[in-house]
Amino acid sequence: MKNLYRLSFLFIIVLSLSSCLKYEEVKITNIKYVKLVEFSKKGLIVESEIKIKNPNSFQLSMVDSEFDLYVKGSKLAKARVANTIKIPKNSEEYHTVVMKSEYEDFADGALVKMLGLTLGSSEIDFKVDGYATGKAFFIKKKVHVTHAGKVPLKLY
Repeated sequence: MKNLYRLSFLFIIVLSLSSCLKYEEVKITNIKYVKLVEFSKKGLIVESEIKIKNPNSFQLSMVDSEFDLYVKGSKLAKARVANTIKIPKNSEEYHTVVMKSEYEDFADGALVKMLGLTLGSSEIDFKVDGYATGKAFFIKKKVHVTHAGKVPLKLY
């Protein structure tokens, strides 16, 4: 009987907390730049400043991701976010995002596309499309993320 009271109490607390955690979609509102950090036999490392809007009343942390990177409409590679990203509650601010891709994840002709990038304008048509898993407290949610547009390119 004592366990039934504890279980009921726990159920009421979980139910009341879940109603407080109304989730609103997190959005990418701008990409400031894309910087090619490394391109080698090991893989690709790209850094970007991305403005993320979190309208929720709780902080979110990105715990997993998988994205397709496109340049000029052609798929370049599959990538994952390599750094920890914490998005404060009720915020819209820039975050440095480092994406890594292994050599095996390159699309056909990716080397030629990357060489073409170095010989052109300082802007590229860049698209990110994939999924990110966010976590707030002990709740995880996988969401679709996509953003496309002309973005300044930095080569270092």
